[in-house]
Amino acid sequence: MIELADNPIVAEAAASLAQALAHPVRLQILELLRDEGAYVMHMTTTLGRPKANVSQHLAILRAAGLVVDEREGMTVIYRVRDPHIFDLVDCLKAVAAPPAEPGQSHCRGARRQARRAGPQRNCRCPRCRCGG
Repeated sequence: MIELADNPIVAEAAASLAQALAHPVRLQILELLRDEGAYVMHMTTTLGRPKANVSQHLAILRAAGLVVDEREGMTVIYRVRDPHIFDLVDCLKAVAAPPAEPGQSHCRGARRQARRAGPQRNCRCPRCRCGG
């Protein structure tokens, strides 16, 4: 394991990642990308946010190297570059809402509580339009 005190370059990179994660909407976006990724129109419908706002948050996540975009015809789907980010997101969720059972680790079991980005009513993305 790399010691951050001994490696300022890694400490700076870790801080940049933490800064990219330091917004509730960006954490929600990552959650929506958990399985096979998501289209911008799906994220805007699910989060109830304007396309411009979601796009700004995606740009920050993309600049941090956390997400990648892939063109599928006329649409773009976003995916997480490295699924290990979900381990961190799960731990953040678990620490923010501690488990009801005393003695249970904050990070264990958080993955089971992950919200799925299933089909949404009024969403016109290719997945929701085709029934998932």
